[in-house]
Amino acid sequence: MRRAYADLLTLALVMLAPPAMADDAPAAPRVAFRLEYAAPPGAKCPASSALAELTSAKFRYDAFPDAARASLSVTVRRAAGRLEAALVARDDQGAIQWEETATPRWKCDELVEDVALMIYARFMTPKGETPEAWTLLVSPSPPVVPETPKAPPPPVAPAPEPPLAAPLPQLRQRSRDELAPFLDVPAPPDNAPPFRTELSAAFVVAPLDTPGVALGGAFQVALRWPWFSLGVELRGVVDHRGDLDDVPVRTWLATGSALPCLVIRERGRVCAPIAGGFYQVALDDTLEVRTDAAQPFGGVGLRGSYDLPLSQHVALRGYAEVLFKLRGANAEYTSTASPAARILWTTPGLLPSVGIGVTWNP
Repeated sequence: MRRAYADLLTLALVMLAPPAMADDAPAAPRVAFRLEYAAPPGAKCPASSALAELTSAKFRYDAFPDAARASLSVTVRRAAGRLEAALVARDDQGAIQWEETATPRWKCDELVEDVALMIYARFMTPKGETPEAWTLLVSPSPPVVPETPKAPPPPVAPAPEPPLAAPLPQLRQRSRDELAPFLDVPAPPDNAPPFRTELSAAFVVAPLDTPGVALGGAFQVALRWPWFSLGVELRGVVDHRGDLDDVPVRTWLATGSALPCLVIRERGRVCAPIAGGFYQVALDDTLEVRTDAAQPFGGVGLRGSYDLPLSQHVALRGYAEVLFKLRGANAEYTSTASPAARILWTTPGLLPSVGIGVTWNP
């Protein structure tokens, strides 16, 4: 009878022992980094969380926990009109262990996908192998010599290897076959220009260009680099009123301008227009013009503009400009009632104007 009670007690102890020992099974070593991500303003780059999700989906676990020892910085920057990314991985002491630059792309979302592939291709570890020690989430500890047990423990079934985390939702998984082309990513064509072309059209109001407030329009073609642009503009304005001091007169001003500009924070510009053109003055048939009907004009000045994006290729642009007259026009006439010459109007020294229009980046 006592023998039966002893057997029951031993069976109960054996049934309680396995769960406690299974919890002590070590987790598989994993690569992990603290992510540092920076992108220039106006580049329309995805957030750092998007890069983290794309990369973690390939490793099939969160590869960027806050407790990671190593760090990985991804810096997106402009390069010859395109975008490139510099990758630098450091260990827990801050020493650089790996650095690489992604192939330049026109679109930042494509560049971020390339970066996620680069990280996975560099740090993925074949099954059965151990990742580099400096990339591990937990620092590897020296081997511990186990103490000789006083009595052999009861036999326990080996603990199963912990399953990998499920893939992140709503992210398309790429196979190893899809990773192969990444090792030889095709670069943009060698003949791709380092600038973009811009076309713009604007409505212009010029209060002092003519005897009355002048209204008109302007058309511009420009080449745009990341920090500089160079444009050519054609502009025409006409006096909306058509008379001055009860004298019927119509004045046009047509100019062509070179526009070198400094780009400020992607959307703003400061330009130095250099303009040249001619005035056209038309008087009533009863009056005799004492000056040439077409008179040359020249000026230099300063222009500031700002672009408000409406879509990926279209933006609304507003600008204000002032031109300093280098050469202007005089409207001088005589009439049958008064043969003495009379100066009707002279171009002022400063010519302000404002405009609003639309730009298009093909």
